[in-house]
Amino acid sequence: MQLDTESDIASKERSAKAALYTGILDTAVTMVAFLAANSSVLLADFLKTALEAVAVLLSYLSLRRIIYGKNHHFNYGIGKLESLSSVFVVILMVLAVFIIFGNAIHNILSPGHLEGLGLYIGAGAQVVFGFLNTKLALNAARLAKTSGSPIIIAQQKLFTSRAVGNVFILLALALSTFLHEMSWSVYIDPAASMLIGCFIVLIASGIFKASVNELLDKTLDEEYQMIILQELVAHFDDYEFMHGIRSRRSGSRVFIEIFLGFDPEKKVGEVQQMMDTLRRRIEARIANSSVVVSMSQEPVA
Repeated sequence: MQLDTESDIASKERSAKAALYTGILDTAVTMVAFLAANSSVLLADFLKTALEAVAVLLSYLSLRRIIYGKNHHFNYGIGKLESLSSVFVVILMVLAVFIIFGNAIHNILSPGHLEGLGLYIGAGAQVVFGFLNTKLALNAARLAKTSGSPIIIAQQKLFTSRAVGNVFILLALALSTFLHEMSWSVYIDPAASMLIGCFIVLIASGIFKASVNELLDKTLDEEYQMIILQELVAHFDDYEFMHGIRSRRSGSRVFIEIFLGFDPEKKVGEVQQMMDTLRRRIEARIANSSVVVSMSQEPVA
């Protein structure tokens, strides 16, 4: 069975906390930068960072609900909660794109050079948080490989886009400063902002597609169905009837229920041992699966 271990859950929570604290600090610093510089480009950076911090907060709250709201029943809705949080992340990313493009258009229509202490605060913030966002993105990528959690995947893509955004914004600020004597340099910032917006659109579309797909309950892929049938065939002599199979995917989880009929002469211990063996073998072959094998006297609808 390859469900999350306590160590995996603790790693998820630590990653979410680090992401949340970094986002709050980043928002505060970028706010100081745009207030000191009175720059619409840094204002766009501040608003984008603030929206991303809210997205991380939603992910963190959902993750806590998943971790501390578990019970011993099939939590089909928990998987949906993860994917729904990812959809909210996408919505906030789209809002950030509108802000970025709005400010870019404003800068094109009313061009001007950046100046003031806020410019240097903003440049320093891009360096520091570019490093932190890269580190958080790599950590989320490592967790995503083991858990497949939609929230962690969304965090990975979100912090990757933020790190790339830090690089572009720093480059735009640097070029605008060093090339301020060139008349065309006033368009560097809005051009860089549009490139960042386009990148975020690509990231958001990928998250949205994956999350909406996970929100739709569906039967298992044919590959997984074949695994179940292979295991049932391997235990063909251990049961009398196969009354039905129920399977569904919810979020990153796979839920399987198998209903079997047994010879009345068989001992309960033998039946239980066979069901436990079948359950363990299927869970070992299907990642993130939870399997229940039950005794049934008639076909299951």
